[in-house]
Amino acid sequence: MKRLLIAASLIVLVSAASATAQDERPLSETCPDLTAEEIEAIENYQGQFSENAWYARAYCVSVEEAERRMEIQNRGAIGPRTEPGPAPLPPAPDADLGTLQATLREKEADTFAGLWIQHEPTYGVAVAFTRNAAATLGRYTSDPLFTPVERSGPTLIELRATQDRIVKDLIRLGFAWNGAGASEITGKVEIDLAQSAGPIREAAARGEIDIPDYVVFKEPAPFPIAAPPVPSGDTRVRSFPQFARRTDGGISTLVGVPDVPARLTLRDGCLWLEPEGEEPKIAVWEQHEAIDLTDPERVAIMNRFSGAKVVADSDVVLMGLQPGEVTPPTDVIGSEGCPGPYRVVRGIVPRELWDAQRRESGIAGRQQELGSRAAAEADYTADMARVAELRAWRGGILPERGDVVAQIYIDENKGTAHMFHTGAATREQLVPSALRPFVTAQIVPQGGRALSRARDDIAAQMAQASLTGDIYVEPIGGYVGVRVSDLASFSQAAVEGRLVIPPFVRLEMDNQSAVYRQDIALRRDPEAIWYPLEAHPDFAAIRALVAETPIMRPEPPRPGEIEGRLIAQKPSPAGSLQQTHFLIAFGRSLREIEALRAAGFDPITAQEDMNGRQTVQTRALVASDIVVAESVGIDIADSGSDGFSSSVRWRVVEVLKGSASVGGELRQRLASGERTDEAGVTRYGQGMDEPVLLPGLPNALEPGSRWVLHLSDALYRHMSFVQGGEGAARTEGKWLVATSTPPARLDADDIARPVSLYPEPMSLVDLREAIAPIQTALVSAGLVEGAQ
Repeated sequence: MKRLLIAASLIVLVSAASATAQDERPLSETCPDLTAEEIEAIENYQGQFSENAWYARAYCVSVEEAERRMEIQNRGAIGPRTEPGPAPLPPAPDADLGTLQATLREKEADTFAGLWIQHEPTYGVAVAFTRNAAATLGRYTSDPLFTPVERSGPTLIELRATQDRIVKDLIRLGFAWNGAGASEITGKVEIDLAQSAGPIREAAARGEIDIPDYVVFKEPAPFPIAAPPVPSGDTRVRSFPQFARRTDGGISTLVGVPDVPARLTLRDGCLWLEPEGEEPKIAVWEQHEAIDLTDPERVAIMNRFSGAKVVADSDVVLMGLQPGEVTPPTDVIGSEGCPGPYRVVRGIVPRELWDAQRRESGIAGRQQELGSRAAAEADYTADMARVAELRAWRGGILPERGDVVAQIYIDENKGTAHMFHTGAATREQLVPSALRPFVTAQIVPQGGRALSRARDDIAAQMAQASLTGDIYVEPIGGYVGVRVSDLASFSQAAVEGRLVIPPFVRLEMDNQSAVYRQDIALRRDPEAIWYPLEAHPDFAAIRALVAETPIMRPEPPRPGEIEGRLIAQKPSPAGSLQQTHFLIAFGRSLREIEALRAAGFDPITAQEDMNGRQTVQTRALVASDIVVAESVGIDIADSGSDGFSSSVRWRVVEVLKGSASVGGELRQRLASGERTDEAGVTRYGQGMDEPVLLPGLPNALEPGSRWVLHLSDALYRHMSFVQGGEGAARTEGKWLVATSTPPARLDADDIARPVSLYPEPMSLVDLREAIAPIQTALVSAGLVEGAQ
């Protein structure tokens, strides 16, 4: 058994049994010991779970034996809970594999080294100890399924703790790695490096990292092709920015990631990329790409795996970036003379090669559809001719009608285009009649000209103020985004008058979440976070209502259909349990649900509709308190055991829902705020869908600004328990957190503008009108007082 960590992402790998390669040959050859009847049962499996037939084929056993083994492996498996409270304890320590492992880990921690399933030559479960294996295992089971194994080296707890510590140390010291695994079978921790192990061992010699002898570093293989020598005195390229670490050993996917045509140019000694739809930027290359200056007539970049080259001042195609790669790495090497801004290169080919490959692929696909290569070639040629027409149209309409058209994307494989434009002109007015059948359109808030002006304005100001960030245009949302790593520096520049954020510009940074303490007893049982909710006096009654309430659920397309549909279904027992958890966590009571239902509102369906079908009223039903309020105090560095980082005090200006009083004070906890890391460095972090706590920036909590807030005190108590355990919530007075609805700042026209892109801005008058019937129902039921 091997426990894996993948650097920078969480990836699940599904590996088939090695023996499945046998299915290329008849079972009678690959499994000669099986009878004809057993082979027939495998090849025409009639059981419920096809995995049993796969297993039987892989290990040359009968279907009955495969089902027996699967039952052993799945014994004790726990699906979603259907009833409140902890699951009953197993009847014996060897009742199932999970129970035995948990028992041994707790009671034999000093010697238990792990367990794993052995499929061959004899099926069973190996149970490893560092000493006295047979005697120790015998105290817990006599089942011959379990075989004692003595394995030298670390215990299971030591093995996993070492893996976690080594990974943290590698990150702390800035070493590059791709993955980490711990094998219970071998007792080894294996680290897949993206660099040489030499610097790590040097750090160990200095006492900066402890490396036990059971830690194995796997260095990347040398590149098969040497980098071309740089001719003496050649100054055509000032520098060649690259990743500081090897990236070829990482895991990536190209599913749903489009290729990007671009121009690669050599300008002022730097290699620039001009991708379609993006701003020109200096290329930053992976380490397996090398500069090739051996030809005095051209500058080339060579792939040290394949030897393939692209040349400067040519058309290229970039492979699409992986999620999270839009922002370039901070540890770029070889950047002297070419300091950015950077654009990551994750694969690059000459345009003519890409065109040829695309042509063959396009013709092959059409040939299957049309039946002949001649017809496929004719259809492909017609599509490519239309691509040229679409490009010419785009090249003219974007500068001519930039007040209306934000962007046009062309699908060069299909000869179609998609246009983003404002409602100031129609698709028919913007697209020539001959191209209309091949152009779809979408209404967006802003035209490209306004966005370009905003982009140029913020870029110039950032350069003048020595601020860094990755600028991009988002035509669908109608804004210019600036990804920043240090929001505080932008705030300081704004306060000092060196920066004025233009309209349509949004500052973005990695979201800072609340802190989830891992060193608390609560983490031993993943279901324990729900037990206090299940102790609520109304839990059973609310669950009974939930169980009888149909909820709109998506249904996949039926045979012959291409679109799914929403159907009303009552929840399963597990579903009703989960829905009731959330209702209690958000503060619902039986009296409130019954009173609101009598008035024509349903908090049960509203809670579910918050997932993709929310309205003004569903958002109101989820919150306990909805107020218009002014901030009167901010503690930007107020971390606590509840997991939050800051506090805001609000003075209530108007009550839209709930029991707050005008002029009264509410206290809210937020994830945003300053935190001090293990190295003693204090930084500001911005929570998702929260107002900015730093002055001078858009959506900042400025003194005197008014906000519409959807809050809940019950949700604060539950989140504090989840994040910090028993006693983590603050008890001096009433504390609240925002519900799923982001806060909205009121402008001079009393339009509530959320800090996020959704929901849409809305007038305070319309909000009052929508929420008032809900508040009236609560007042009538005596659940809240009248006008406060």
